[in-house]
Amino acid sequence: MPRDYTHLPGAPRAEDLVVEVPAFEDDRPQPEPEPPAAAPELVAATRFAQTSHEAPTIRRTQIRAGLWIAGVPIVALVVVAVVQIIFADM
Repeated sequence: MPRDYTHLPGAPRAEDLVVEVPAFEDDRPQPEPEPPAAAPELVAATRFAQTSHEAPTIRRTQIRAGLWIAGVPIVALVVVAVVQIIFADM
């Protein structure tokens, strides 16, 4: 059966291209409104109060973990070196 490529199909209808997405309510917590820009002290105090009770960020946690992971072996090596130097003459 030969194919007929002499004419193009018709243009698609706009109704066929519409996708309906159900709406949902955004229940994420919203940030507190910023205080007036004329009071920079109030802006700074508000931001400090908002961040002072938050959990440590991942970066702070990574730094703390890195110091423990690197620091403990280094301290252990220093202690061993000091003990060897002290008892080397005996």
